[in-house]
Amino acid sequence: MTHGPSHLMVALADPSARPGPLIARAGEIARRSGARVTVFHSLYSPFLTGQQYFSEEELRQTIADAVEARKAELEVIAQPLRAAGIDVHVRVRWDYPPHESIVREVLREKIGLLLVGTHRHSRVARLALTNTDWQLIRSCPCPVLLVKGRQPYDNAPVLVSVDPMHTNAKPESLDMRLLEAGRDFAKLFGAPLHAAHFHSFGMPVMTGFMVEATPMPQQLSDEYVADVRQAFRALVKPMGLPNTRQHVRPGAPVEELPALADEIGASVVVMGAVSRSAVKRLFIGNTAESVIDALACDVLVVKPTDFRTDVPKRTRMRPIVVPAF
Repeated sequence: MTHGPSHLMVALADPSARPGPLIARAGEIARRSGARVTVFHSLYSPFLTGQQYFSEEELRQTIADAVEARKAELEVIAQPLRAAGIDVHVRVRWDYPPHESIVREVLREKIGLLLVGTHRHSRVARLALTNTDWQLIRSCPCPVLLVKGRQPYDNAPVLVSVDPMHTNAKPESLDMRLLEAGRDFAKLFGAPLHAAHFHSFGMPVMTGFMVEATPMPQQLSDEYVADVRQAFRALVKPMGLPNTRQHVRPGAPVEELPALADEIGASVVVMGAVSRSAVKRLFIGNTAESVIDALACDVLVVKPTDFRTDVPKRTRMRPIVVPAF
């Protein structure tokens, strides 16, 4: 995302439900960047396509009617964006599974930023991501913005989580992509950019059948922290950040990153998804996946430059048509 996307897409799971802050977020970004917006929904029913009482012609018409009904719902949702002078288009695809359908639309339309919403399991449950959300984090080629908060982006800090020590085989170039994405987002909204890294290191010691981490001797610990700080400063130097916006702290990211985001009032946290070579899948690197649920603000997930999605360009699902008798 360089100085704002030129085309962004909002993926809605249920057009009949209130989109919450999702459409408002798309409007904020589009107004600042001049981006075109696509409001998208993926529709599919295995019960309908397997229904033996439909002829092929009746099935096509039934699917077409369902698609048009959903498009009408999306038009209502898109109206506030159009009223604000934003170029908006609505798309409904009969496709499955949802995350693959969304990725196919991203590829088809050359989307620069995908926005998806989060939900609550219950009134008392924290914000949580669906399986589709996680699949999009792993498979979507463009940056994914997980919309959680309602805090306006204007002047609100953007926090980038980096890993200058390249643990988990994180590619060095990804950290700079994260910083650049955070910088572009911050510039778009006149917001301050912050960068953070959290470190925790112990010496593995064999104890019977268990391997436990024990604290390092003080001298080694001090040397390690000094190395971390030096690597961090070198990494963020091109961003020109003042010391007050550089954060190197001890502790686990799953606990410390949400705490820092709350402390500075971040509107967005930028994180990287990296390759786990053993299984050739993507995961949220040094920052455990559970940190996303713990964050109260929005999360922007960015992938390495060499990432290629494994989602096929054409759907693997085909309607099952049983001729009517």
